[in-house]
Amino acid sequence: MKQILFVIAMEKEAIDITKELGLEKIKDGIYRKENISLLITGIGKQQTAIRLTQYLERAKNKPDIIINMGYAGSTNSKIGEWVNVSKSYNYEWNIPGEQQYVIEGFEKNRIKLLSQLDSSIRRETKILHKDNIKELPCYSAESFVTSTNIKDDVLFDMELHSIYLICCIYGIELVALKKVSDNLNLEDYYKNIDMKNVMELTSGLDFIL
Repeated sequence: MKQILFVIAMEKEAIDITKELGLEKIKDGIYRKENISLLITGIGKQQTAIRLTQYLERAKNKPDIIINMGYAGSTNSKIGEWVNVSKSYNYEWNIPGEQQYVIEGFEKNRIKLLSQLDSSIRRETKILHKDNIKELPCYSAESFVTSTNIKDDVLFDMELHSIYLICCIYGIELVALKKVSDNLNLEDYYKNIDMKNVMELTSGLDFIL
């Protein structure tokens, strides 16, 4: 039986998922039942990297697959829409002559990491490819993105890129599902918090379980 770990940034994002899956609280930020666990990391790439690494180093049974679920801003996607992440970029990376870390699509239903990482830890990662969910790239930023010069339909979050790099190092498969919470408007994001159809995340379980 595969070990599954849900990685979610905020408790308010995770709490309904723990109830839906019948997970029991083990300690602060960690829930578990049989082969399914859930980790709440906190917001941001740095905090996510630290918390997830600590979890993996202490875990008796490391996960076979990590499922990252949460909210994301989008340039053009409809608020409340679910998206399967197909590529992951580090939004702030802008060093001339150095390659940006990126999950890049190839073949029909695979994605891989193209980066400066050693080839021995590059891993293929899953993408769902279902008709009822679209695939978009996601840029992970250090802060809430309210404007961008990117013209394509893309997502913005604050955690995914760190999760992906850690999955590469530990050899763990990754699925990332994001629900659009805003269109790069911080004021609208806070307005949408009161909209249950936008902010609930349990419907995302239908794509994976």
